Amino acid sequence: MDRRPSPLAASLLWFVSACSGASQAPASPQSSLPPAPTCEASECNTQGMLALGLQRPDEAMRLLDRACSLGHAVGCSNLAGVFRGGVGGGPKDPPRAVGLYDRSCRLGFAEACATVGTMLAEGTAVPADPPRALGMFELACAKQDAFACFTAGLFYETGRGVPARDPKRAASSFGQACGLGHATGCFNAGILLYSEEGARPGENERAVEYFARACDGAQPAGCLRHGLAALRGVGTAADAGKAASLFARACQGGDDDGCGLAEQLKKARGRKIEVALTSRAPTLTMAGLTAHELSCRMPQTDPLALAEALEGVAAHKAALDACAPAGDAVAVAWSYRGGRAALVRVEGADPRVAGCVRKAVERARSSLTASCAATVLIGEAAGARKALAERRSSATGTPVHPLAQAR
Repeated sequence: MDRRPSPLAASLLWFVSACSGASQAPASPQSSLPPAPTCEASECNTQGMLALGLQRPDEAMRLLDRACSLGHAVGCSNLAGVFRGGVGGGPKDPPRAVGLYDRSCRLGFAEACATVGTMLAEGTAVPADPPRALGMFELACAKQDAFACFTAGLFYETGRGVPARDPKRAASSFGQACGLGHATGCFNAGILLYSEEGARPGENERAVEYFARACDGAQPAGCLRHGLAALRGVGTAADAGKAASLFARACQGGDDDGCGLAEQLKKARGRKIEVALTSRAPTLTMAGLTAHELSCRMPQTDPLALAEALEGVAAHKAALDACAPAGDAVAVAWSYRGGRAALVRVEGADPRVAGCVRKAVERARSSLTASCAATVLIGEAAGARKALAERRSSATGTPVHPLAQAR
């Protein structure tokens, strides 16, 4: 929930409330309803949160409702929080929560804009509405909410809530997030600008600046990409020593690719090294096919390579859906060699489903050279999400890992 008063402030507010209440006329014996709150907006919000903490939901909602009706943005958001999750014993009413968050947003509270955007994006408590969700993230971004700017960038990058992917607008949103201190936003902005071939003048230099800011913001992938730029002399002067230092920083931050490249440079002693990176996405949707825990190891460093790797499989979504019409979450690994998918493996699925999925994925085509793995959702959406939850909670599930990349 939103801001809470300090213990001292809470006790003072209680004392003032108690004293002011003493001067009021007692309620009529015939009336069983508590008197309507008469407090000012800010005081109603504070007292409402105190009542909520004391597990008095009815009193809390009356106070927060008054605060909201008086135009108190945080009061509207706090009341929405009660209806969103039944906090403090209050009733659970997600659709009403959305309306209250929306009002709070329009009153200027950026956090509320982002929260309603998240609810509409998730589609669990209320029906999913990606275009409206994106609009709410844009509103929050305009109010300087870094998370909202970053999430809007993800929507544009993957084409969610818009007719098609829009890397240019995605880069702009990630850049805004970066300016507000979001390190991964800096990294993503750099990724979308960086290109070793065909970049516009100044784009690679800007990308390297973004990578540096990401690295300084404790995003190890930023250190890794800054190191690659220094190693290859793209967007910055070629400097193997600087690259080694940046790879070491990436490694210290937990990036396995950084560790591997630091070790390769050490052993190479000035000779050229081959680079293969592991790109990951917790969730990515392409052409209606959603993949979770997607990872691909590949020499390509193009910003959309990971999307392209999934796109080849997503082209056969209809065939995949036919494998499990009621819905399933299937762990699959595949490689791209010579323009087509090969070495396809499916684990943890019914043998009939596994065979069907393997045949569908084998039809995938891509110009990439990569080894990938993911859990893909196929068939009816609700059934697929349920299967994913069961897979994640199962202690016996064996994850599928990308096959080793030939060098």
